[in-house]
Amino acid sequence: MLCSHIYLTVKRRIKDNEQIFEENEELIKVFEDRITTASEDFKLHDILDISFKNMSGKKGFLYLHTTSGVYSYITNIEPVRLIEVYKELKNQHLI
Repeated sequence: MLCSHIYLTVKRRIKDNEQIFEENEELIKVFEDRITTASEDFKLHDILDISFKNMSGKKGFLYLHTTSGVYSYITNIEPVRLIEVYKELKNQHLI
């Protein structure tokens, strides 16, 4: 694994007629040939770009632009290192 970055998953449920939000931390992991999340596995050649957009407050969206669509992940920290590593790999392998 070359680097990783924490993202949040949010689950909503109803209990006793009250809406409850549960946040869990997961990892996006960058390997030499792929990027993985808790629920997805992307080959590097299927990733077209990675971007980040700040939201109001401390959170932002990390976007994986892939050949099968755009995947968004909520994060509390700007994923500078993850994007740098991806771009280095992209330039190395011309993916």
